[in-house]
Amino acid sequence: MIKWKNKIIGTVANLLRQGLSPKKLSIVISLGVTISVFPVLGATTLFCTAISILFKLNLPAIQLANYAAFPLQVILFFPFLKIGEKVSKVSLDPLSKVHLIATFDEGLVYAFLKLFDYLMIACLGWALVIIPMFLILYLLLCSILNKYETFMVDLDINR
Repeated sequence: MIKWKNKIIGTVANLLRQGLSPKKLSIVISLGVTISVFPVLGATTLFCTAISILFKLNLPAIQLANYAAFPLQVILFFPFLKIGEKVSKVSLDPLSKVHLIATFDEGLVYAFLKLFDYLMIACLGWALVIIPMFLILYLLLCSILNKYETFMVDLDINR
């Protein structure tokens, strides 16, 4: 546990030492996490890259946040699906893990075509959640990084 904590804190400290302000780093990490939970597997790396290029953000930092939050993409798929179903008033057949795995065993294209409705409804749920999620993450990270910036920059981790 201590190795992971030092690795995360060390990486953030290095980004702050490179000149990223706490505000900018908070934006980048919040965007990376928010985008990483997009319900379509494989799309988040492209989205993070495009957004970092478009808005001139730190690409390694946004991708680091994207990859670190990847497990949330799998965990939040079903809650996003439920939110999308409630809002759209569309009722899809229940989707089990066994059915999901069996569908992907047939191939990625087959799975995408077969699960297209589920993906679109989950994307609707994601679209409704991303702004509050981003704002909460941004405000939380901004306050933490502002408070501990000098402490983290002075740390001798990963130098």
